[in-house]
Amino acid sequence: MPVPFTESRGWALWDARVLHPRTEQYLQSCYLASRDSKWAAMKSTSAFRPRRRQVVHVGYGGDVVKRTNAAGLVLRSFEVSVHPNMIVALTSPEYPIVRVNTALETLLGLDREELVGRSCRELLGWADGAVDIDLHTSSDAVLTCRAGRREPFLCRLVVRPVPDTDGGRATHSLCTLRDISEQVPLQSAAGHLASHDSLSGLILSHILEENLATELVRAVHACSRVIVCYLRIDRFDMIDEVCDFTVAANLTRMIAERLTQCVDDPCRVSRTASGGFVAVFVSQDASIDQLDVGQSIAAALEPPFVLGSMTRRVTASVGVSCFPDTASGVHELLQQAAAAAYAVKRIGGNDVHAYTSTLDGDLGRQLKLADELDGAVQRGEMELVYQPVLSTAKREVVGMEALVRWRSPKLGFLMPDQFIPFAESLGMIEEIGRWVLQEACAQARRWLDLGVGDFTLSVNVSRAQMRGRQLLEDVRRALDASRLQASFLDLELTETAIMTNVEEATWTMRELRKMGVKLSMDDFGIGQSSLGHLQRLPVNRMKIDRSFVAAVPDDVNAARICRAIIGLAHEFGFSVVGEGVEKAVQLAFLERNGCEFVQGYLLSKPVSADAMLAILREPVLYPRETNGKSHNGAVLLVDDEQNVLRALARLLRRDGYRIFTASTFHDAFEILGTENVHVVMSDHRMPEGKGTEFLSRVKATHPHTIRLILSGYADLGAVTEAINGGAVYRFLTKPWNDDDLRETLREAMRMAQAAVSEA
Repeated sequence: MPVPFTESRGWALWDARVLHPRTEQYLQSCYLASRDSKWAAMKSTSAFRPRRRQVVHVGYGGDVVKRTNAAGLVLRSFEVSVHPNMIVALTSPEYPIVRVNTALETLLGLDREELVGRSCRELLGWADGAVDIDLHTSSDAVLTCRAGRREPFLCRLVVRPVPDTDGGRATHSLCTLRDISEQVPLQSAAGHLASHDSLSGLILSHILEENLATELVRAVHACSRVIVCYLRIDRFDMIDEVCDFTVAANLTRMIAERLTQCVDDPCRVSRTASGGFVAVFVSQDASIDQLDVGQSIAAALEPPFVLGSMTRRVTASVGVSCFPDTASGVHELLQQAAAAAYAVKRIGGNDVHAYTSTLDGDLGRQLKLADELDGAVQRGEMELVYQPVLSTAKREVVGMEALVRWRSPKLGFLMPDQFIPFAESLGMIEEIGRWVLQEACAQARRWLDLGVGDFTLSVNVSRAQMRGRQLLEDVRRALDASRLQASFLDLELTETAIMTNVEEATWTMRELRKMGVKLSMDDFGIGQSSLGHLQRLPVNRMKIDRSFVAAVPDDVNAARICRAIIGLAHEFGFSVVGEGVEKAVQLAFLERNGCEFVQGYLLSKPVSADAMLAILREPVLYPRETNGKSHNGAVLLVDDEQNVLRALARLLRRDGYRIFTASTFHDAFEILGTENVHVVMSDHRMPEGKGTEFLSRVKATHPHTIRLILSGYADLGAVTEAINGGAVYRFLTKPWNDDDLRETLREAMRMAQAAVSEA
């Protein structure tokens, strides 16, 4: 607020207005001035000077009016002023109050009759002599006001003496009273915020660095050690996004409290701008292990945090550095601890690493990668390749997935796993994702203009792109700029990105579907999907994560998961894409279990746009093998003795079966993966294990087969358990009877073919 303008031989009073805080915006207000016993009505122009940070008041103009009229104007101005004012007589040492305005009545909660005539000294609480203010001179004082019906409060008293009409000694003083009780806590809070993090309450990083510099000086004189721990809370961004903001904020404060308890000094714990924490330990014990200190920090976070009605457990990636062992300065200590923490984070977190010189290279590479990645899109260093997607029914290419590559002039050719995670951590992934979307749509348009069509272009979308409504705008712009119909575009959303904020993701997906865009759930099976959410998601396709496909057929659990995902997707009306297909056995397994689409290196590596155009013109990429088939079915014989396999093959071929033989379980699974086998007959005693265990795995991965044991060794317990469990249909002994064996096999073949027909 501006201070009332005064001169040596006059005084002025006006109702001040709020000025613009940054620009020189002039405001006008009227005031009355008294000089040489003449009253004048004048205008005041107030100007704020940003550089000088002061308010300048310039009076100009002025019409002399009659003194009586002016006096009336002065009294009315005094009465309507928003500032609590009173006029005090100086003729008595008690300073009696002769006039008050409405604002003062409101401030003190007293009526005018209770104030006029009262001693100003007694009213303002300095009658006891503790405070002595001279009202004969201009002054500005802060005191505690105990007047009125309110609790004592802190106030500012501004005194301006009023000279008599002859300009001589002042007979009265204009006193302005302002309540500043709320300003003092705010000033204190402002000082606290200038040095402390508003969320955690910890000191800011630059304050910690100053304190750490002091500790290093002390450590030199005391021959002590200073240990710095840098912490990154694992998966905290997920907590922040999934939970309410209050939960994440409270968790941050509770983590800060535990760290402060560990260090036992709030001046040695700080929260970094990136959300990490730094804790400083000082020890006189030269034998103390840095890792022990880091472990103690990690252990302090192990007990669950109680957040209202819920509890949360957190883990941290902790990096440790030490003065003078590894570093000689403040920034070196902090940088080394951060590098060690990031090394932990890269391997999954929840561990403690002490800094070693080998991390220097990693840190240097990271900094160089960050520098080069910044601006790589604008410099045209990103490029796209395309991996074909095959229909298992037609064995034809029906689409492609756009995959980004980075060709850096300084770092060389980089695959996505070398820079995409880093781009996500640096906040650059949205820019890259937007470019991929625009370039992929433009390339699809070029293919269409060259005469090919009827394909689906898949583009990956990161979790960062799913936030807010930016993805919708990016898709609209890409489609409009390329003139591509939305039906050609398929956006692949990771399961984790969808489940991070299901409600927001579902809304975004529905809006995309309204536009005509197809949607796929990528990497299904490794996230946190629930059936309750899954049934509401507007998804067209599911993609089985490559980790499950790669384990087929050897890993029984992986095969079960693949079959379960295919069945689940079909129940919800989704089609399925199996990615990462590298073997014919994997292709055959997925095809036989109803997977509609596949992609992987077996079919084609990612290729350039020109190569993809050639594939689109000749879409039959992996023709189905035309092996001779028998109407009587196929039999797989598994035995480690070659003479047994040859004898059985000669015997069974007379019945018109297609015969396959394998001497190991691994070879048997390869055959099962690529061929349509109806009956499996295995020896019980094999070098790799028991035949009953092998057939149990066959049942899990190929349930349509009929499984037989042929062995001279009778493990009655295992065989009985296998038969009762449905893994084995019949147990046959060696040496066998040809007629009995052939009849048993015919019966098994009829059962297998009937099951296939029913399916």
